[in-house]
Amino acid sequence: FTFPASLTDFGQGDFIGCSSLTKINIPSSVISIPDECFRDCSSFVEIIIPSSITLIGKSAFKGCSSIIQLTIPSSVVSIGDECFIGCSKLQNLIIHSSIQSIGKCLFKGCSSLSDFIIPSSVVSINDDAFNNCLSLTEINIPSSVTFIGNGAFYMCESLCDIIFEEKSSLISIGNNAFCGCSSISQLMIPSSVTSIGNNAFSGCSYMSQISIPSSLESL
Repeated sequence: FTFPASLTDFGQGDFIGCSSLTKINIPSSVISIPDECFRDCSSFVEIIIPSSITLIGKSAFKGCSSIIQLTIPSSVVSIGDECFIGCSKLQNLIIHSSIQSIGKCLFKGCSSLSDFIIPSSVVSINDDAFNNCLSLTEINIPSSVTFIGNGAFYMCESLCDIIFEEKSSLISIGNNAFCGCSSISQLMIPSSVTSIGNNAFSGCSYMSQISIPSSLESL
């Protein structure tokens, strides 16, 4: 489906449940994708997002369960919570933008997501951001990140490598943050961390080594 070049904006929820749409090409005249705009468009296999887009709203692509890959252009400065929740076939998502936050439940239930690089601009990974991303095997936490929220990587059962960049700014790891990550064998928590929440590593049954910094004040 191709929109007219004269289009300047979408309305909230404009295409909710348009389950027969398979492809959209958003014109460069549009600058934002509002909340729930394409929610439950379950047949989407291709979405072309132009470099004119600066904002993608909450739940904009929630339930688009046929998308396999997606590229977010560098123009995007904000992606709303739950944006890709339930995109169960999404394998590869590239974010070129300078977003500062991985929103709540952003990739929750993206069970096929295996390749994702967190941008170096990100300062917070919020609650349930990668909850049940069952195919995620490796994640690199940039030194800019200060906060990992509750359940951020809950039940990421294939996650075996968590790499914290040098000179990490990480201060807090939330409740259940890595709960159920049963493939992690070892973990080096940065010396900057002062707080680790309840059950943060509960169910990490394969873990044989963990390094906890002397800076820790709450566990």
